Amino acid sequence: MMSQPTISEPMSETSTGTTSTSQAAKVTPPLKLDILRIIRLCQQQHGLRHGDYQRYRSFCSRRLRRIRKSLEATYGNQKKFQKPVITDELVAKDSRYLLLPLICSERAWAYAMQLKSEANTEARKKFHLLNRLRKAVKHAAHLENLCNQQKTCDARTKLEVQAYTAVMNGHLKFELQQWSNALEYYVRAQTIYDKLKTGVRSEEDKLMLDQRIDEITTNVRFCQYKSGDKNAAKELRNLRTKAALDDPEMTRVLDAFLSETHEQQTSSIAEITWRQRKIQVSSEKARLFFLNLQEFETEIKKPGVSFDTKMSLYESFLKEAVETSQVIKDELKNDPTFKPTPASAAPADNAKRENTDRLSDGVWLYSYIAWIRLSKMIERNLAMIENGKQQVFRSVDGEKTDVSGGKKVTKAADLIRMYDLLLQFLNDIVAIPALQNDKTIQSDVNFQTIVYKACRSFYIAISFVQQKRFKDSAALVNKTETYMEQAKKLAASGQQPKSSEINYQTLLNEFTFIQSKLDEVKYQIQTSATSTPTPAGSVSPKVGAIQQSFDEVLSPEEQKELEKKPLIDRLETYFEDLSLTNKNRLNVVSLPPPFKPIPCKPVLFDLALNHLTFPSLDDKVQSKRQAMSTLSDRGQQQQAGLTGFVKGFFSWGAKKQ
Repeated sequence: MMSQPTISEPMSETSTGTTSTSQAAKVTPPLKLDILRIIRLCQQQHGLRHGDYQRYRSFCSRRLRRIRKSLEATYGNQKKFQKPVITDELVAKDSRYLLLPLICSERAWAYAMQLKSEANTEARKKFHLLNRLRKAVKHAAHLENLCNQQKTCDARTKLEVQAYTAVMNGHLKFELQQWSNALEYYVRAQTIYDKLKTGVRSEEDKLMLDQRIDEITTNVRFCQYKSGDKNAAKELRNLRTKAALDDPEMTRVLDAFLSETHEQQTSSIAEITWRQRKIQVSSEKARLFFLNLQEFETEIKKPGVSFDTKMSLYESFLKEAVETSQVIKDELKNDPTFKPTPASAAPADNAKRENTDRLSDGVWLYSYIAWIRLSKMIERNLAMIENGKQQVFRSVDGEKTDVSGGKKVTKAADLIRMYDLLLQFLNDIVAIPALQNDKTIQSDVNFQTIVYKACRSFYIAISFVQQKRFKDSAALVNKTETYMEQAKKLAASGQQPKSSEINYQTLLNEFTFIQSKLDEVKYQIQTSATSTPTPAGSVSPKVGAIQQSFDEVLSPEEQKELEKKPLIDRLETYFEDLSLTNKNRLNVVSLPPPFKPIPCKPVLFDLALNHLTFPSLDDKVQSKRQAMSTLSDRGQQQQAGLTGFVKGFFSWGAKKQ
């Protein structure tokens, strides 16, 4: 009994010595986890680029299931529930165990953000939102504990986990409106990310950290503003114009700040003046809209604002304009003076219109908001047209356009669509109830319609040139010149009303760019038409409409040759044929028309049928007749048996013979 320990002791010493040497020879790799990179890539690829939190939450659930299945860390089986416990030993064996609390925290946070968007209509979801944020904080704290207990975990991973936990705690305190505590957590996370930025070499990681710091800075400024810092309000307004287009969370926080500050200023807007009419503003939604209009005009006119930022500002403002217009329209359901007229049924100039003096303040307010909305939509489309002009002419000239940035290249068809929308917006302006009798608006709309029709015809001609439809493009070039002359005469005639809100001469500057390109398009049409081979039997486009589109006069010999032909055979060539004015000498068509060979319908005659001898089928006919007679005899017997049975059934009282 005593000999066993003595024997086992040297053996244990040798075994421990061998294991220590093997552990020294085998170095354990450090535990790393790029938390910010993981969550950023997942968020951008699965819905958060467009603010779809439900899609991101579903992705987190699917990924959790895949990780648990691969690690065999499921919740028991169908018969028994067993919650898997993540220990330090499991994390040391496989670092994927750290992804479980991280993805759980992301899923809870995404669910909370989804509930926040739904809590505007259902107030009870606010409590569910707070519970999900507490769950996210719990999972983030669990992740931090696991990383701190691992000796092999590197310092960068621990710092990222601490920053992530601080951000989640800040979100929870932010929703609880504990501004000082939220500010403390956000500042802690911001400090950690600033330290991490100093040790990063790749530009991609620096950009990712900058975006994260910008998000936290927005929340920090908002918490400072709520805590009483007045300087934070100015910084928040500046951040609104620089908000990232793919960051809905930052935009949401800034919009909440702007709406709150506007609510404090709405009491100052009780009356507005438009078209020499004072309008009482009683709706709170309308007051907020006019305050946002002032902010929008200030931000859009700032120097250095990029095109994408302008489009983002236009989209957010127009969305609010549509909502406000719908609210005012719902309030006018019982107003007898409100009769909305669709643009397609807009009254004509000579039609009887309702007197605008009888309209109520609500109708005037609705008309003003509708006019603002349509005016801003016209401004947005003009900005988009101005941005896409150069790309169209690069493709026409054969130059290669740069599509490496992933942006859509503007084509002539896109500009045509934008001008169609402009004409539609102008028709909608005429149909606004308070503007149906306004002659100033009507004259402005008529002039703008002529200008935009000229631009639309020009870009349709460009599109036809790209499609090698040179005859159609030449006709549209002439139409463009006609519209341009008409607009110039109208501007030079001095018919512009004094109260007009547009400058006719400034609007004619649209023709400067078109006029500079019009001659190039003409020469390109002529060159392409003459160099393009024409099929046999067809008239060359140079002799047809394209040659005559640019005021080229035919010689007398050519005119005499053309006079001999009927009008139907020379429709592509125009000249003043005096013979067409004489009823006795009309040469329109040739009568009778010339014969044309046409394929005739074939007629088949079966001439061999009468000379064929077919085989005899008498034996088959006789056998068929016998079978039919047999079947008829059986049917008669069955019928007789049935009638006899019925007669016997009813003949119990008959006398037997």
